[in-house]
Amino acid sequence: MSSEDNINGVLECVEHAYSNLSPAAQTLLLCLAQFSKFIDTANIPNYVKQLQNFEPFNDYPLDNFSDAIQEAMNCGLVAPINEESRLLTIQAVFSDFLQAKLATLDAATRTAFRQGFKNHYCSLADYYESLMNAKDAQAQELGIFFCRQEYENLYNALQICLENQESISIYFCLKRYWDLVGNHQNNLKLAETVCQQLENYPLAFIKGEFGYQIAFAIARLGRCQLSAKQYEQARKSYEKTLEIYDALESQDNQQKQLWQAVSDHQLGIVAQELREFEQARDYYQQALDIFIKYDDRYSCASSYHQLGIIAQELREFEQARDYYQQALEIKIEYGDRYGCASTYHHLGMIAQELREFEPAQDYYQQALDIFSEYGDRYSCARPYYQLGRAAQELGEFEQARHSYQQALDIYLEYGDRYSCASSYFQLGRLAETLGEFESAKANYLQDLQITVEFHDQHGLEISLGNLASFYQVTQDESLFLAVSEILGVSLEELKQHFDELLKGTR
Repeated sequence: MSSEDNINGVLECVEHAYSNLSPAAQTLLLCLAQFSKFIDTANIPNYVKQLQNFEPFNDYPLDNFSDAIQEAMNCGLVAPINEESRLLTIQAVFSDFLQAKLATLDAATRTAFRQGFKNHYCSLADYYESLMNAKDAQAQELGIFFCRQEYENLYNALQICLENQESISIYFCLKRYWDLVGNHQNNLKLAETVCQQLENYPLAFIKGEFGYQIAFAIARLGRCQLSAKQYEQARKSYEKTLEIYDALESQDNQQKQLWQAVSDHQLGIVAQELREFEQARDYYQQALDIFIKYDDRYSCASSYHQLGIIAQELREFEQARDYYQQALEIKIEYGDRYGCASTYHHLGMIAQELREFEPAQDYYQQALDIFSEYGDRYSCARPYYQLGRAAQELGEFEQARHSYQQALDIYLEYGDRYSCASSYFQLGRLAETLGEFESAKANYLQDLQITVEFHDQHGLEISLGNLASFYQVTQDESLFLAVSEILGVSLEELKQHFDELLKGTR
């Protein structure tokens, strides 16, 4: 029997089962035609309320919806995901069957179904997002679970919103879901798709009640582009949000300026990543001035923190320490214990730069303890790495190796290949110090491979300068050959480049 015959046979079974349902059940199950794969029966009453707002359903026996679903369960058209669950899955063939039935109805009824479905999921998206934003881990996991199960339904409802050029609140729920599960690629793809369709929205929408959502969505796209190291694209996104905030008419000037301050802050991060430190400082100061103007003290903390990073990059260590202390005081004042972790971490880096290694270790340990307390394993990698640096400076080499390895293991676990480079580099330096040249070479080459792969020009200069010095010590021709292969240059070109780097260090 061919696959086409199998499909036709299944369709005939579905049609036969459907025809044996009561007339009321046949009518009501059409209401499920918009759903994909998943239904939470606990939410059916809300869906019914949405449908009751539309005239085409005035004669539908909506009060009997639960009976209709039970009939569908009895004949296997829908099924609970486990024995005692309110959560149902719809057979894919039955879903296709219902959509074909829906296509035969008049346009007004089809439109009403779409609107009812869309309104239902706008409400659910708000609920799921509130769960995912909860501080309670169980609530957050529940929100993630529902978004995973409901993703197609939520996405399809969002598409209806975009087609109708309406509020896109569902998008922010889906964006939050991808944030929490750590899928940056899907997050970026979703943001690009949504923002592309938002370009068709009229100016009247921007000036209306939900116009701010367009700027918010573009800002989310900017964050995704930042994560993907698409810095110029991110800059354009944040600059565009500034233009949109200016065009808003439904918000007062204070709110618009506070939103603009957030975009200024993000533009500072873009400039910082591009090592445009003076421009970054200007953006952070602009943001800080607005936060101070409107007495948004808590938001000042992030600006002080970033100004600290810029001062640190410019080796203005005492200024950096002052900024970090101001950020830390505000975070403690507002009970933001988790937020304190990153500031403790940076205070440790300042202490380390000033060769205050034991205070540095204390700061790093405080950061590590907080990240561990909040179950943020990924963020633990940074203090582990810095604890390795401090231990290495104090001559505690085995402790340093352990800390670097902990950081590397976490980056590998989370698929953060780019961040692995610095751990490989430091493991190489440590091995070289201990005379373990083969181990040093392997780690240095791993660092170089990743640095080249991610087009990190600043990191590449550091790696090549270090490799030139290492080659001078070891005269290892196999190292020379491996580096030339990674860079894609001839041995003669590499030798000339190494000679230039070594001359620069004399």
